[in-house]
Amino acid sequence: MLRKIASLGALISVLAGGMAAAEDYPRTIRLGDVGFGFGTPYGVSLQAVADAKGFIAEEFAGTGVQLEWTYFTGTGPAINEAFANKQLDFASYGAVPNIVGKAAGLDTVILASTQGTNIFAVARPDAGIRTLADLKGKKVALQKATIIHWAALEALKKAGVEPGDFTLVDLKNADQLAAITAGSVDAVFGADFLLPLEEKGVAKVIFSSARDDADASGFGGFLVSRDFRDAYPEATQKVVDGYVHAAEWIADPANRDEVFQIWSRAGTPVPLIARSNADTDFKQAFNPRLDGEFQKRYRSALDFSVAQKLVRRAPDLTEWADPSFLDNALKQKGRDALWPERRGNAS
Repeated sequence: MLRKIASLGALISVLAGGMAAAEDYPRTIRLGDVGFGFGTPYGVSLQAVADAKGFIAEEFAGTGVQLEWTYFTGTGPAINEAFANKQLDFASYGAVPNIVGKAAGLDTVILASTQGTNIFAVARPDAGIRTLADLKGKKVALQKATIIHWAALEALKKAGVEPGDFTLVDLKNADQLAAITAGSVDAVFGADFLLPLEEKGVAKVIFSSARDDADASGFGGFLVSRDFRDAYPEATQKVVDGYVHAAEWIADPANRDEVFQIWSRAGTPVPLIARSNADTDFKQAFNPRLDGEFQKRYRSALDFSVAQKLVRRAPDLTEWADPSFLDNALKQKGRDALWPERRGNAS
């Protein structure tokens, strides 16, 4: 009888332990990213690589947790809307929409840094423009209130060009292509969708952030909803572990061609992706640290968002970011040494 009671007690303990373990994780974890392409969109980011290679999925092997990936062609605003509607747990997207969402009341937490796109400027061959300094007095198109807008102003400032020195024309991507082809603007700031214009003789590249000024490349954050982080800290750690695994894998030059193949799922040909990233150091571009360099750039984007009247008050970056999960992930397998702390100017 005592043996039966002991066995029953053991069974209850096992079942209770199993229930407790199950409560450590949700049934589904929902991850969002910016998407591109026709039909089923895909990403061109670190998170897209984590998806394709299964780095986050393998962290949850044997738990029964399902990962749900969504790539938003509506970019940052669509991701903010999904967070607001409780349709996302994690997302990777640009700093400016990160900031706009947070200032509007989204209760998100920054877990890691994420890279943005390389920024390019192209100019009409007949406009007499060879460098950014030549944009004084010219008509320049870009999409306002985006990370590209921020990056363009940063790069132009270093070239000695202030906002009042040129005419800014607010156009979306497709309209930018039409405008410079028609000659109604002199130059355009955007992403690698501009590069085919040079092959067609419509424009020439005068600036590449990867080649000319890495500080003017796009960037953003890998965010989680505060509710998820607080309810599922172990699951949050596993997601960050997989995210950092992806960053480590991308940092290896031996994987560069496979990265391009993964990103080509978004519809961009591999040769164009390779050209766009020809000057990109993936180890540095995908550095996940929330260190002084990250803080310096983020504070610049915060100042930009206030100056452009995108937000009334900038969120407090110190309260917004939680580096604890990233710090734990970096301690694994010597990843601390892979990305040394950058001091920046985080005052």
